[in-house]
Amino acid sequence: MHDITAARFGRRGFLSALTLALTGATGALQLLPGATPAAADDAYDTLRNTWAAILTGGSIDASDPDYASGLATLSATATTLWNSLSADTSANSLWPGLTLSTPANMTSSYKQLATMATAYATAGTAATDGSGRTLYGSTALGAAVVTGLDFLHTQVYNASAEETGNWWEWEVGCPIALTNAATLVHPLLSTAQLADWTAAIDHFVPDPTQNRYGTARTTSTGANRVDLCQVVALRGILGKSDERLTTAVAALSDVFPYVTTGDGLYSDGSFVQHTYIPYTGTYGMVLLRGLTSLFQLLNASDWEVTDPGIGNIHTSVDAAFAPWIWNGLCMDAVRGRAISRYAETDFYDGNLTAQAVLRAALSAPTAAQRTHFNGLAKGWITRGNAYAPFTDTATIAGIALAEPVLNDSSLAPIAEPVGHTQFPNMDRVVHRRDGWALALSMCSARIARYESSNGENLHGWHTGDGMAYLYLASDPGQFTDDFWPTVDSYRLPGTTVDTLALADGAGTGTRPAATWSGGATLSGTYGSVGMDFRQYGSTLKAVKSWFCLDDSVVCLGAGISGGSGAEVVTVVENRNLHAGGTNTLTVDGIAQPGTANWSGTLAVSGWAHLADVGGYLFPGGATVQAARTDRTGAWSDINTAGTTTSTIRPFVSLALSHGTAPTAGTYAYVLLPGFTAARTAARAAAPTVEILANTGAVQAVRDRALGVTAANFFSAGSVGGITVSAPCSVVTRQSGGTLTVAVSDPTHSASTITVQLVHGGTPVSADSRVTVTQSSPTLTLTVDVSGAAGATCEAAFAVTSATLPARADGYVRDGSYAGTGYGTATTLVIKNATGTGYNRQAYLTFDTSAVIGTVTSATLSVYGFVSDSGGTQATVGSYAVDDTSWTEAALTWNTRPALGSALATAEATSTKSWLTFDVTSHVTAQGPGPVCVALAEGAAGLAVVLNARESGSTPPALRLTLG
Repeated sequence: MHDITAARFGRRGFLSALTLALTGATGALQLLPGATPAAADDAYDTLRNTWAAILTGGSIDASDPDYASGLATLSATATTLWNSLSADTSANSLWPGLTLSTPANMTSSYKQLATMATAYATAGTAATDGSGRTLYGSTALGAAVVTGLDFLHTQVYNASAEETGNWWEWEVGCPIALTNAATLVHPLLSTAQLADWTAAIDHFVPDPTQNRYGTARTTSTGANRVDLCQVVALRGILGKSDERLTTAVAALSDVFPYVTTGDGLYSDGSFVQHTYIPYTGTYGMVLLRGLTSLFQLLNASDWEVTDPGIGNIHTSVDAAFAPWIWNGLCMDAVRGRAISRYAETDFYDGNLTAQAVLRAALSAPTAAQRTHFNGLAKGWITRGNAYAPFTDTATIAGIALAEPVLNDSSLAPIAEPVGHTQFPNMDRVVHRRDGWALALSMCSARIARYESSNGENLHGWHTGDGMAYLYLASDPGQFTDDFWPTVDSYRLPGTTVDTLALADGAGTGTRPAATWSGGATLSGTYGSVGMDFRQYGSTLKAVKSWFCLDDSVVCLGAGISGGSGAEVVTVVENRNLHAGGTNTLTVDGIAQPGTANWSGTLAVSGWAHLADVGGYLFPGGATVQAARTDRTGAWSDINTAGTTTSTIRPFVSLALSHGTAPTAGTYAYVLLPGFTAARTAARAAAPTVEILANTGAVQAVRDRALGVTAANFFSAGSVGGITVSAPCSVVTRQSGGTLTVAVSDPTHSASTITVQLVHGGTPVSADSRVTVTQSSPTLTLTVDVSGAAGATCEAAFAVTSATLPARADGYVRDGSYAGTGYGTATTLVIKNATGTGYNRQAYLTFDTSAVIGTVTSATLSVYGFVSDSGGTQATVGSYAVDDTSWTEAALTWNTRPALGSALATAEATSTKSWLTFDVTSHVTAQGPGPVCVALAEGAAGLAVVLNARESGSTPPALRLTLG
């Protein structure tokens, strides 16, 4: 590419850059074919020429090889359209088969004329039919475009026509194409033609703040508002109307503020269109492209956009868009029904987003932000080139926009980030690590399951039911390469589904009644994600969690119940191997058959591995349905406008069956993206993550190596040293003596949540919504989540101690009571008697797993007194017990664990008080995990009664000092 870095400019500097783009080596103004110089004071002509440069790339060097592919594509398309153009009044069409009887065909006709106009106005275009005709500046081509525009105006799009069908065709699709085409062939137009065409636009788009739904006009929102403003602004330029331009600019102001419901950008980076659909990658991208183009167009003019709210648009580049662009593609979790469009792949939308970010750089308020935006786009484009070369897919204008940035050797491309991002207002999550990323799409009472309309996305039934999109740097085309028409749409990765048959488009736009969807993010690095799942058309329900860690994602399901009678499955994997793919599936070290259409039900004791994809752990083992299947499909199966050509792709799938009528079913598996088989086997032999709970009430894990505990509470409860007062999501991490706590309310309905932790410490930092109501001996936080809309609140503490409640306790008695258990008693009784039947000992177990740090001292505290007619004082001893397998229900004198070494003693009196025992040596020797201590009298003594954990007050506690 040629170095034109001088074109890197700020918002105020656009006009000078435009001069560079439109001038040749002599510095003379390069006008569009047939144009005459505009009067120096004609601001409308200046804006029109600016828009033409935006559409065509301005004065490009057609000999630059980077434009070759784009010029060839544009030339071939325009040649075909020109040669087949035949304005036929009797057939009511401009092109055979494209009758104007439908609004969609009307829009298509205008778009095809706009393509021809673009070829007319773009340097270097030439006919590809062997005729030797030049398209650029061709009088005949320009005349054909004008004739076509006149024909459409006369036949369908005029001030006397009435809207039918989809409003978008009349108010956005047609007028955008019309104004673009008119801009590009403007020198060939008469005043009367412009007046007629702009009158038609005024008829259909009288007010950009309104669009027509049904028979009524309603307030336009989000990307639709921006499109309508563009239509009115370009109409104002073509018709030289200050009123129309002023109206368009004023109407833009409504899209700048963050919204809290419905369509638009949210402060958490979410973008919603059609009220309930996450649409960052399509409608959101259209909004960003439209706004940044209008900022560029109107810069330094009398109609410059000066609303301070545009800062939110620039902020959204990082908050809303960048998280969804991965190595040049836009993740399908936010592309809505566009996933069913054959020609609009994830790389296509990623390409357009990169161009929008490049345009955002032109209007960015600071040099640092401009550099950052350009670095983002450069990184996406250069990495995406390996799979989908930018110059092969971008328009000429897009290449011209990117060229100075790509040629700037001083500008470093920004690498893919590592982090965890949640979008609570659209039930979406992205977890990114080196070489891979996982996107999760969920639904709730706030966000619809999916959208199907206009014959698109007919099989998107389960895309919002917890689908997990795994992206690998080694496999960027996973979802691009005919995934959607060939995948089994009833078995999407990550989902738990009732596989009952559904009609095309069934359940579109519907929302479940459940509100628990989302999770908590800790320091932008780790996250807990969950959803209360309810299936459309079935009674199936479940709670599902994904715990996103450093090199793994732990996936849990519980409470799986109901169904229609069809098989209920959880899909661990359903991977597109691409044409000819033969990736080896290995289970517990044994390679499975590589033949097509093989399937088997496998008893997996520990792990599975799919070559070039990664590993899968099954804690405790699992029965797995495995299959290697060649699947056939056509894009027309999922989109009525798609190609009917069938394609075949091999898939490997792994699924867990829950039968046809599960009751409280569960599952657990761990994703290890990018792992080799050997590394997977090693992790299975030495797991780094412990599952703490997997029930309908709470799902939780602990990664001791990271110091991370993560829990999703679907009701109030306790797990892993965390106790909460209401449904919530919590992630904690202890590192270097600092405990960080992240809390969110995925229901979006609570006012406050109380969180109690076993640790004690002093606050280091806290969000304004977090109040520390107790810091010692344990931490108690009150988190104000009212109006937080699922956002995470975070606080950090310098940890000095931990106080653990007994996990289990009970006492035993000899003699005729030797077979009797007292595990549920509210007291613990101790006595060393001379006669049989009176001896009693107590056992207590504590779980130190929640404590991640160095224990410098450990004290067992129990509350009680001497209750014996024989005296008022007794010595109680503590003893190490290695066996922690006993349970309260089974503990008796006959089953009691053996006493180990003596640890410490304490004196009990007839006055109730705390007895404390130094048990440091035993606790540190046992290490993290269960620790059992017995209490007994070493010599004949008196009966001592202590409060048990069931007493309800002053229960036993193990108090730890942490260094």
